[in-house]
Amino acid sequence: MADELLTLDAPASGVRLSVCISTALSREAASRHALAPGSAAALAQGLTAALLLAAYERARVEVQLECNGPLRGLLVDGDETGAVRGLVRVTTLEGPPRTPSPTRFDPRSLLTSPHDERAGMISVLRAPCGPQSAHRAAFPFAGADLGAALTLFLRSEREEGGEMALEVLASRDQPLAAVAGVLVAAVPGADAERARILGKPLRQGGLQAALASAEGAPSLAHALLRSLELGLPNPFSTLEPRFGCRCSRERVARALRSLGAAEVRDMADKDGGARLTCDFCGAAYEFTAAQLHHIAQA
Repeated sequence: MADELLTLDAPASGVRLSVCISTALSREAASRHALAPGSAAALAQGLTAALLLAAYERARVEVQLECNGPLRGLLVDGDETGAVRGLVRVTTLEGPPRTPSPTRFDPRSLLTSPHDERAGMISVLRAPCGPQSAHRAAFPFAGADLGAALTLFLRSEREEGGEMALEVLASRDQPLAAVAGVLVAAVPGADAERARILGKPLRQGGLQAALASAEGAPSLAHALLRSLELGLPNPFSTLEPRFGCRCSRERVARALRSLGAAEVRDMADKDGGARLTCDFCGAAYEFTAAQLHHIAQA
């Protein structure tokens, strides 16, 4: 089942449906970070959410979650081209027990503690490509459903609203057997309530049931169109999701330069060089003492 993000308009129902399959890139992210199964599944949900939001907003989107559960939080960002990256604070969580056949991953034990006395926090940054300035919205995270939390963001920040559902199917042999998400919103000019009534059925098993038999994003989208009785669709856009990081040697050099000349020279003289690793993708960048002295002089 190839990764794909497919957006369809259902004019008879007045809604736009975005469906994302992100299994392969989620497995790549888990491998890059050497994640245990529970941590991998939580990150997979975050990556899928970022892809859906970026396609919906047509902008780079960053989602940061701070929670009281063992995961502690995650950070993901994606852009409108389908590139996404992310990380989790705790990489060693096994998550709930898995069965021989793929079943629904339940993130509650990772995102919440048994006696939560205060809510976590979730923030969404939207960074358009054009002259518009970036905008960040933050709000409490009191539950254990990332899709539901981001639905609250869409309802409060967008006139046309939006409903999101995220699913990971996991088995004993394959912690990321299938990863998918869906975002449904009213088309421009339509009543936001048309999408709102679809969110709960999607989050409470509708997406899971469709994903279990899907062979790809098109078949998943058409299964959802049928189950939600949305009518015949008009194709709107397609994207190929991929794990993509914006780190580079030049960015790392700028980060070193920002430490100040004295500290960079001290690093060169005492350590004989530097090795820095990107937290998002694991890429390593090495600088010799001579290169550090050159950076300090720039």
